[in-house]
Amino acid sequence: AVESTQSTEAVVSTQSTGFKDDILLHFTSSMISGLATTIASMPVDICKTRIQNMKVVNGVPEYKGAVDVFLKIVRNEGFFSLWKGFTPYYARIGPHTVFMFIFLEQLNKGYTKFAGLK
Repeated sequence: AVESTQSTEAVVSTQSTGFKDDILLHFTSSMISGLATTIASMPVDICKTRIQNMKVVNGVPEYKGAVDVFLKIVRNEGFFSLWKGFTPYYARIGPHTVFMFIFLEQLNKGYTKFAGLK
């Protein structure tokens, strides 16, 4: 919920955007949160997948660890290959964060209304 709150505050704090505290704001901030999550987690996920799929030849593993995987990918395939498959990854994470954060925001709004906090 921290990412959504920070995204929401960033969108609300700019007065020229025209956003009100409603579902459109929650949708936009959730998509921004999903984008940030995708950008930050893809390199780690790529390295993890390579380690899970590595081959052992004559008792010698293909990689020595996560840093070795990272360096070999950058050296052999280029820096931006750490984000291969960005679109399908974001297509999976984006809607997940939207549903999760919109649901959370609506629950919070209902709770504060029901509990008489606002």
